Amino acid sequence: MKIVFRSEEFAELNFERGYSEGFGVDERSGIRETRYEYSHPGMHSRMHRIYCPGMICSMIEGELDRDLVQILESDFPYLQMHFELSTTGCLYIPEAKSEIETVIYGGSHSLLFYPALKGRLYYLKKPMSRSVEIELSLDFLRRLFHDDLEVLQDFGKNIEKNHPAVMGNRSFPITPEMNRLLAEIRDCPYTGSLKKLFVEARVVELLILQISQINAAGEEKSRLKRSDIDKLHEVKDLLLRNINDPFSIEELARVAGLNRTKLQEGFKELFGTTVFGYITDTRLEEARRHLLNTDSRLSIGEIAALSGYKNPQHFTAAFKKKFGYLPRDARR
Repeated sequence: MKIVFRSEEFAELNFERGYSEGFGVDERSGIRETRYEYSHPGMHSRMHRIYCPGMICSMIEGELDRDLVQILESDFPYLQMHFELSTTGCLYIPEAKSEIETVIYGGSHSLLFYPALKGRLYYLKKPMSRSVEIELSLDFLRRLFHDDLEVLQDFGKNIEKNHPAVMGNRSFPITPEMNRLLAEIRDCPYTGSLKKLFVEARVVELLILQISQINAAGEEKSRLKRSDIDKLHEVKDLLLRNINDPFSIEELARVAGLNRTKLQEGFKELFGTTVFGYITDTRLEEARRHLLNTDSRLSIGEIAALSGYKNPQHFTAAFKKKFGYLPRDARR
C-alpha cells in the first residue's frame, strides 16, 4: 500500500509513502511517532505524525510563498478527516472528471473518501499554515460502527459502493470544541500505551463531532447564498490579517457589502462562532504558540497584552476556559 507524490516543479517533492496493511503498528505500545522538517526556497514545513492501529494523525505547519501543486496516486481506498486550521485552504481535483472535487477552506474541516487517489492537490500560498490530516483505515471505521455505516448516511452508502464522496458535499467550520481536541492531541503529555489510548479517544471524539455537525447541517436548509458565503470568507480573511487591530462590525459590514444582521448571523452559521469569538479564539491560539515557544522571552503579562487583555487575570481565565489549563502550565 502506498501513495506516490510527484511535482512538476520540484524534484525534491517526488517521493513515495508506504502504509502497512490496515495501518498496523508493530511497536509493543501500539503507537509510533515521527517528526521531520523540510526546507526548500519559498517553502518550509514541519511534520509530526502519530501512528496508532487503524489511524495516522499528521500535524503539519509550514510557510509557502507560492501556490504548491502535488500530483497524488494511491493504490488503496483513502479515508481522511481533514482540518485546515490556519491556511488559505486546499483543493484536491481528481483526474477522473466523474469524481467529486474536495475544497476545504481555511478554518474548515472535511470528511472524505476516494476508492483511490489520482489527481492534483493544491495548497495556496500562506505566510504561516497549520493543518491536521487524520487518515483512517476502512477496517477501523467498520469496527467503530460494528460494520454498519448507516449513521454516515449517503457518505456511508458511497463507501460501501466504493464511490468517491465528501460527507455533506462541502467543508464545514471547525468549532471551538474541535480546536480543543486537536490541541490536546498535539500537546498530549503522555507516552507509550497511555498516549495511544489518549489519541484514539480524541480522534473518535473528533469524528463524532464531524458527523453530528454535518448531519445536523443536512437537516437545516442554509439561508446563505453563494455570494454571501464568498463575502463572509473575505470577512474572515480580513479579520485574520488584522487580528491585533480588528475592524468594527460596522466597518466589516460596509467592506463586505452586507448589513449588520446578515454579517453577524451569517458568520455564526458559516463558521460556528461569532465575529468576536473568532477574534478571541485566534488571539488565544497565538498566545499559546508564544507560551509553547521555548525561545520566546515574553512574559505571561506581555503575551496577555499582545492578545488584547489589559488585565492578565482576565487573560488567564479565558486561556484556561479554552485550553483547560493555565498559561503558566504551558511553559512547563
